[in-house]
Amino acid sequence: MIIQIPSPNFSKGRGAYKPEAIVIHIMEGTLLGTASWFRNPSSQVSTHYGVGKGGEVHQYVKEEDTAWHAGGIQSPAWNQIRLGVNPNAYTIGIEHEGNSKSVWTPEMKNASASLIKDICTRWNIPINRSFIIGHYQITTNKPNCPAVDKSIIDELIALANGLVAKPKPTAISLIEEALTILKNG
Repeated sequence: MIIQIPSPNFSKGRGAYKPEAIVIHIMEGTLLGTASWFRNPSSQVSTHYGVGKGGEVHQYVKEEDTAWHAGGIQSPAWNQIRLGVNPNAYTIGIEHEGNSKSVWTPEMKNASASLIKDICTRWNIPINRSFIIGHYQITTNKPNCPAVDKSIIDELIALANGLVAKPKPTAISLIEEALTILKNG
């Protein structure tokens, strides 16, 4: 379930553009604190969605409208950037609870991956690293947004594509598996 928490900080519509990519962010705070900040007109910032550590999802701005989440371009490393166009016009932003050093919970990862898959399906966005990016790829003044460990984006993409990595077996899990095989014949 997505909880609607409208922000006044957005531009109606997207001009001549439609969503073509998703920008992954970290809140540098809590889900509730971020919701409060995005509802404050003087903050002049917003994003489309926020995902909490427990898997809660907030929507602050409609996908058809332009959230103010990734507008400052500075030495972009993203190969899909449209020079001279504010990336807010053609991206959807997803913020995540915590800070750049936080460990992402399975609930947050799964909720984010599900949201990514839904957005990509709606807007015909490929679910790959060219179209699911970190904020740091748009501006160098956000080097750890969404995280110090950039592999979190690859993990979200894998989850969104249904490619859940099988956990490495432990000695205990191997023994349990062997006992189950012996028990069931």
